[in-house]
Amino acid sequence: MNRSSQEEAVCRLLEKRGVLTTGEIAGELGCSSATARRIAGRLAENRIARRFHGGIRRIEPDANQSIPFPLREQWFSREKRLIAETAAGLIARNSVIFIHGGSTTTWLGNLIDSGSVITNSLHLAELIRQRFPSDEGPEVIIPGGTLDRKAGILTGTRAERAIAGYHADAVLFSARGIDEAGILDTNDATAGVARTMIEHAHLAVMLADHSKFRAAGMARLVPWGAVDILVTGACPENLPMLETIRKQGVKIITVPCEEGGAR
Repeated sequence: MNRSSQEEAVCRLLEKRGVLTTGEIAGELGCSSATARRIAGRLAENRIARRFHGGIRRIEPDANQSIPFPLREQWFSREKRLIAETAAGLIARNSVIFIHGGSTTTWLGNLIDSGSVITNSLHLAELIRQRFPSDEGPEVIIPGGTLDRKAGILTGTRAERAIAGYHADAVLFSARGIDEAGILDTNDATAGVARTMIEHAHLAVMLADHSKFRAAGMARLVPWGAVDILVTGACPENLPMLETIRKQGVKIITVPCEEGGAR
């Protein structure tokens, strides 16, 4: 299991247990005590957890609503890139598309070279700007809203109202987690923006690495009936849920699951 997989695994354990000692981290990951301490320290530095002597404690959701983008973008990066490449291949050139900000959807900034992109992601907009510093490349439209500094996205009712003024050929989005009923997100403000994009797009494509399955999320974004296509990693432990999702009318497209990701 690589470092990003270890950090993601510890985050999931924290969501369930609330407190972890370095000994428990080492036991769960099969790593040394020194490695466990380094992982705990990195999560504390990113304000995902609070250190105490001998372990870490979960920071409650109202104080830590989202995991910082620089940390998330390192988790399962190869799998996320494959997911983004597959999703981009579903979109015709010169399309108008919504892209909801996330560590997986940001990869799309390396792939889209035409049409119009309406996004609440500052990371994605900057990536496209760097690729096309003059007038070529896709048009980029950024709505107003409140900046979520950890995630690097614009959220809130102002962003929702701006997005509602457009109609797109497709929306490409991710979220905090998924379950048998549908999509879960970090909070109401983030979910509201993604939901508005879905409501105003002809085709809804969700990008989800394998770790999103049964991951916790406070806000219900949409049920599966609002999603047309799910592009995800082919992790064996997620196959039963994928079958449940498929039976609800969602087309499933899979890419290889990143090595070390299954738990």
